[in-house]
Amino acid sequence: MNEEQVKALFLLAGFNVTRLHRLENKYWPDAYVELRQKSPWWLAITEFGPIQIGWRKRVISINWEDTPARLEVTEDEVTKDKTGVHAWSYSKALEYLTTLAAAQHAARRAVSESAP
Repeated sequence: MNEEQVKALFLLAGFNVTRLHRLENKYWPDAYVELRQKSPWWLAITEFGPIQIGWRKRVISINWEDTPARLEVTEDEVTKDKTGVHAWSYSKALEYLTTLAAAQHAARRAVSESAP
């Protein structure tokens, strides 16, 4: 996944990414140097906090554990918890990121509406 693809996913999903950091692939072990270099992971700094995204072997790993959000973004039968999900395609990654962004925007609106 290249930088332009990551930017597009987050933009289409409704996130404002203020910075994007390239990370070493966190799936492939050190012995796979070339593969790790060709398949970086990314840390997107959003208005809600950092979200990590990158290809594992066959899935895109999305992790938002360092944001306030705690929700399962899909009912699909995939690896998931309240701070991450594995997407089997770019379209599924976009779907899950869109759900996450909508939930975070809704939570922010609810807090601002309840403030005196």
